[in-house]
Parts: sequence; structure tokens; C-alpha cells
Amino acid sequence: MRTVAVTGISGYVGSRLCEALERADEVERIVGIDVKPPAVECRKLVFCQRDLREALGDVLADNQVDTVVHLAFVIRHGRDLAGASRINTDGCRNLLEACLQCSVEGLLYLSSNTVYGPNPDNPDVITEDRPLNQRYGSPYSRDKARVDQMFQDFAESHPDVSVTIVRSCPVIGPGAAGTAGAVMFTPIMMRCLGHDPRWQFTHEDDLVEAIVTLLRQRQRGIFNVAGDGSLAYSELVRMAGKRSIVLPALLWSLLLKLSWWLHLQSDAPGGVEFFKYPIVLDTTRLKETAGFQPRYSSTEALRSYLDAGLSAASKG
Repeated sequence: MRTVAVTGISGYVGSRLCEALERADEVERIVGIDVKPPAVECRKLVFCQRDLREALGDVLADNQVDTVVHLAFVIRHGRDLAGASRINTDGCRNLLEACLQCSVEGLLYLSSNTVYGPNPDNPDVITEDRPLNQRYGSPYSRDKARVDQMFQDFAESHPDVSVTIVRSCPVIGPGAAGTAGAVMFTPIMMRCLGHDPRWQFTHEDDLVEAIVTLLRQRQRGIFNVAGDGSLAYSELVRMAGKRSIVLPALLWSLLLKLSWWLHLQSDAPGGVEFFKYPIVLDTTRLKETAGFQPRYSSTEALRSYLDAGLSAASKG
């Protein structure tokens, strides 16, 4: 990889990845694509302010991009669920067409463990060959799965392109405040009566290092990413020092729908099943194929986020 384009360069993971690619000797140029300028400054970075639904072929061609990392994604759908979904899927379709037009050699998409679905019949650990399942979930997880499938279809239709899909559990770390991985840590956390699922976390540094490793090796296929080990949901509530309310899952669903109907919350109701059933990833493929070993366990990744929050609070 010589010239790497990164969509969503201004986001949480994008900013960290930009810094990592800046340190990579083989990378000559980073082309950042986003609707807002990045906060980080990198010597190799060429920024292009553009919506993914706009033409992208000129950006890739003019910069002779050989590798693309797709991070851009509308995480919080707000009240316009259909509009947000169109941005995610249409933006992906437009990007894939531009990559094909410009003969990009490598593609990597940051997917999510949520694409497996929080299903009652989930095994203790989930491998990459488990089918995508959208019987349960949220607008976020359904869109993630749709884009994941689009990348799989592209890989099958264009075997000459190295396509990599990274399915990560929630990403967290010292810089995660306000991100998707941290949104669950509300002042009072919800718990479903009779359920205490296992959770995993990926440290922000481990995710970025895993992405760079897979890009360097031009690894094809799907790779789960997670810190070693897992912890019960009740344990992470305790570690966060939060209070929780335990209610039957059906009652939680009704309350969230009512809150949505009354405009008391901006995010669409859904996803209660994530607090009932575990999605624990098997990361054997990443370790054995790419030789990657995360530095942080799930518990250590969570602790790094919590400690950063306590440090910030004490300074404030």
C-alpha cells in the first residue's frame, strides 16, 4: 500500500488510523474523505471534504489511490431512519463503484459484531462463517449487515481485488468519550430481568493495529476483532460504578417505544436484545492467519476507558 484513502477520516477510529498510517514507512500519502475536516494534523494527509454519495472517482484517480479503508457510517440514525440508511448503503455502493472504476487493489471495511445478531441460539463463541442474522437488532446493526453483505458480494464478483471485512466488538479506550462504544454507559444503565450476557471490547489501539496489519499483509476475507476474554454485563455495570434498573425485556421495549413516540429520545427504539443475548467473537482466524495478538484484554480495554473518564473528571 502506497496511497491509502480513508472514508470517515475525522471520526474516532479514522483519526487514530490516520496517525498510525502516518508512522507507516510504506505509506506515501493518506487521502482523507469526510464531510468535516479532521482534528488531527498529519504530514501525509490530503483531505477531501465530500459526501460519499457524491462522485468519488476523481478523488481516487487524481491521488492514485491503491488502498481504501471504509469507516464512514451514520451511527446514530435520529428520527430519519430511512434517510440515514440510504446514506450508509448508497454511500457504500458509490464508493465500491469508484474503487472498481479506478482499479483499487485493496479494500477494507470496518463492520461490527452486531451483524451476527443478538440471537437466543448464539453459540458461546461466534466464528466468521456464521451467517448474518437480522431477526433482531437495531437500525445500526441492520445497516452494518447490509453494507457487510455488499462488500462480500463485491469480493465474490471481483476476485482480483483484495477485500477485507473486519468485524469488531465495541471499540473503547481513553479517547472513546462520546463514541458508539461509550454510549451504553448512561448515568443509570438498563438491565433485562433474567439476563446477564457476556460482553467483549476492543481497545482503540488494538483495532487500529489490526487494520494496519491486515492492510500490510493484503489479507482477504472476514476477521473478528476483540480483546481476549469477556465479562458479564453486570460486571461491567459494577466496574463503571453505575446504577442500573432491572426490568423485563418486554417492558423495556415498550418504554423505549413510548419515549420515542413522545419525542423524549432522539435515537430509534430497538436493540433491547443486545442486553439479553451475548455476541462473543472467536478471534482465532486473526491470530493464526495474520499473527495478530491484541495487547489489551476486554477487561483492560474497558478499564482504560473508565480510568480516562475518572482522570478527566478529577481535572475538571
